[in-house]
Amino acid sequence: MRWVRWTPALLALVMSGEVTAAAIGMPESTARVGYAAGFSRLVVDDPAGSTAAKWAVQPFTLIYTDWLTSGLRYWAEVYYHTASLDAGPNKIGQDVSRSGARLSVQRGVNLGGWSPWLGAGLVVSRDDYSGRHTEDEDGFLLSAYADRAETGVGLALQAVSEWPLSRQWDLSAKLEQVIPVSGGVGETALSFGILYRY
Repeated sequence: MRWVRWTPALLALVMSGEVTAAAIGMPESTARVGYAAGFSRLVVDDPAGSTAAKWAVQPFTLIYTDWLTSGLRYWAEVYYHTASLDAGPNKIGQDVSRSGARLSVQRGVNLGGWSPWLGAGLVVSRDDYSGRHTEDEDGFLLSAYADRAETGVGLALQAVSEWPLSRQWDLSAKLEQVIPVSGGVGETALSFGILYRY
């Protein structure tokens, strides 16, 4: 039968792929999923006036990453973050909620005793701003502004370090700077995550 003749060839192809991966230093399975949480310093560019920078917790980020070639991989995230910016006489306070995705390409580099992944990519998010207002020094309302929403695009620069916990589990730490391109949210963030190789 025809499939009998092709079976040895298919097995040889699969085995050669595994041997090639091992030869170039790639593990047999390079895809990983994970979860991360951290904190960020958020800066909002509001069209009605200035805002105060805010440190906020980032409780929910899901991660998927896989190698492209040896030493080069992609890193994808989906996330949901919230923050409350303080109001003042000249600062617009507001509640910010953001849901979005990040996609970057990272290269592993060897810096002596440290071997991080350095990368760059794009961030796309839906940003909602509610409760926009200013208040006096005693906390009384001065001005109220309409809620607004926008789609933001930013450039992300990243450095990621990882430490193996077992054959399948890794601990990660990521330092990231997001520079707004379209929209008004910039941030500096540090997050810690757990990655699972399956």
